[in-house]
Amino acid sequence: MSQVADQDRVSEQVMSAIESVLVISKTDLLGNITYANDLFCKLTGYAREELIGEPHNLVRHKDVPKAVYKDMWDTIKRGDIWTGVIPNVGKDGSVYIVDTTVQPVVSDDGEVKEYISIRRVINDLMSDFDSVEFSKDKFDEYYA
Repeated sequence: MSQVADQDRVSEQVMSAIESVLVISKTDLLGNITYANDLFCKLTGYAREELIGEPHNLVRHKDVPKAVYKDMWDTIKRGDIWTGVIPNVGKDGSVYIVDTTVQPVVSDDGEVKEYISIRRVINDLMSDFDSVEFSKDKFDEYYA
């Protein structure tokens, strides 16, 4: 197998792994969904056709303060990366907690043309609060 073919195979494996564990979506500059991966559809209960073109706040949990989203929009409009832990809601009302990263996608001329959101569902971490607190207390100095 050539190095190029081997590298392509590795890239496909990496992308497959990413797509199977991360909730990925893209939006236009107004926050309307332009891409939703299979895991996003499965998690929310929406068909891809129901998501594309809709505002991403379709999955917004009503208890998240508007200031959180204002901070996110201010950050990504500046061209910076925003991270946070937020709850979202599926079509059936089920709540899932995601560790979220939203970043601008920039064109060759430096203009923000869209946004990509990459999230990891952390419901399992939220139910094991003692372990999370232990790790935070024990290893907090590494994150300062």
